[in-house]
Amino acid sequence: MKYTRPKGTKDFLPKEAKTASFVEEKFKEQCRVFGFQEIRTPVLENRELFLRSTGEGTDIVRKEMYTFQDRGGRDIVLRPEGTPGVIRAILEGGMSPPLRLFYIGPMYRYEKPQKGRLREHHQLGVEVLGEKGPYVDAEIIYLAAKFFSAIGINDYQIKVNSLGCQKCAALFKNDLREFLSSRLPELCPDCQERFVKNPLRVFDCKNPVDQEIYSSSPKIGKYLCLDCQEHFAGFLKHIEIFGLKNYEVENRLVRGIDYYTRTVFEFVAHSLGAQNSFGGGGRYDNLFSELGGRDTPAVGFALGLERILLLLPEVEKKTDLVFFAFLSENAILWGKEIIEDLRGNKIPVIVGEVGEKLKTQLKRANSYNARFTIIIGEAELKSEVLAVKDMITGEQKEMRKEAVIPYLKQKMAY
Repeated sequence: MKYTRPKGTKDFLPKEAKTASFVEEKFKEQCRVFGFQEIRTPVLENRELFLRSTGEGTDIVRKEMYTFQDRGGRDIVLRPEGTPGVIRAILEGGMSPPLRLFYIGPMYRYEKPQKGRLREHHQLGVEVLGEKGPYVDAEIIYLAAKFFSAIGINDYQIKVNSLGCQKCAALFKNDLREFLSSRLPELCPDCQERFVKNPLRVFDCKNPVDQEIYSSSPKIGKYLCLDCQEHFAGFLKHIEIFGLKNYEVENRLVRGIDYYTRTVFEFVAHSLGAQNSFGGGGRYDNLFSELGGRDTPAVGFALGLERILLLLPEVEKKTDLVFFAFLSENAILWGKEIIEDLRGNKIPVIVGEVGEKLKTQLKRANSYNARFTIIIGEAELKSEVLAVKDMITGEQKEMRKEAVIPYLKQKMAY
């Protein structure tokens, strides 16, 4: 019987797993220099958490959550997004803002698998709690931009908008409902349902007929109160100060989650095709209190790892592995010290079959994609040297033990 992975999941084989680890480490580096600490939350959460936070009218809750009852009769979900679990963990753990936290982990949504967006996918996210000014909204976008640059992603756009506070958003929703009510029969069934539960969700629709209708709908920018206008203007000012010229105000950008207030943003890359978003976020000043805490301003974002991997530049990555070809038992006794020294310097080492013919061992080194092979046979033992073979150029040099590590570090840019 042939076994296959479930639809909408994928295997990260060694080459891609290595690239994913590289991306995750660069993300951690950027988060830490911006003052963020890591948090880890369970994949399993109570269903009610997402009904309360993400919103019953969202596609995530209506269509996409993996929900089941455990043996105790509890309604459990595989987490579809990271923010509600982080807020729950903060409240349950008795932590008090201000806090800057980041997370990396798998998320689950039952939807048609798309390019770079699977039923099991991975997100890299940040949450800032207790900071209310527009500066931090821009700063976390700047953090993301620094991260993208560090991994070689430069061709993308930043879409930004403001949804206003609860008061101005309510005025906008009323006029939007009035506009939509006259066109309701023309809308797709999903948007007719969104009209009842949360009319803002209609802007998430990908139906081109519906989108044409929405092009003439009311615009949220005209409904922003003075405080929200000033906040958005301050946000745009700081975006400019950070030198982020690749942004655009998109007045129909709402994101797909109900808890957002004021600033929302999205990262898009047209090279991804129709589903071109690879991350986004915004401000959610009411969520902390809605989940049982006190009023706390908050802002964050999440990025899709799988889509980021699709955007990475195609570059030939040379392995940093060193293969040892010992041609006799005596050779390994003499050479084991240099192996420990290399591993102590974080240089990966694989030892071949001791005593195997050199030609066979070199084939084995190539199968491991080794950058260098170190050969020690009887001739090397007599001279007390190591033969270091560059597996790319074919060049081979003899050198003493103490010269090997500096040479390899220089060649492999350690």
